Amino acid sequence: MRGKSSIAALIALAGALVVSIAAATPVPYLRSVATHREHVVAVFALDDLTPGKIIVAVRRTTGDDGALLPANVRLQESTARATPVRGGYRYKTRHTLRPRVYYVQVSGVVSGLDCTPRKPCPTDWSNVRRLVIPRP
Repeated sequence: MRGKSSIAALIALAGALVVSIAAATPVPYLRSVATHREHVVAVFALDDLTPGKIIVAVRRTTGDDGALLPANVRLQESTARATPVRGGYRYKTRHTLRPRVYYVQVSGVVSGLDCTPRKPCPTDWSNVRRLVIPRP
């Protein structure tokens, strides 16, 4: 009886360890955001994911899928042409934004799967970072 409970405790501990390791390193990970002449510049890591989108919203609220809510989004662009940098990617938006506080998020798409229009590739969303575009 004692051996079975020890094995169960060991399995539970191993499961908790795996979950904590996975939670410690979110992928994709938005490392930093900045502004350059009212453009948003983002540096992010994707690991094995393919660059997806960058979204900029006026509120930090996210939906069930982890993305910023569409009602709050002011800018959305594809990051397919992001520049590779050491440890990730850098992307500068084509469009500019007015001065105010924004929240930025990037996505990565799982690649290497057979994706179809009826069953699109899964999209993972990064952490959200706050960005202030100052008044001139």
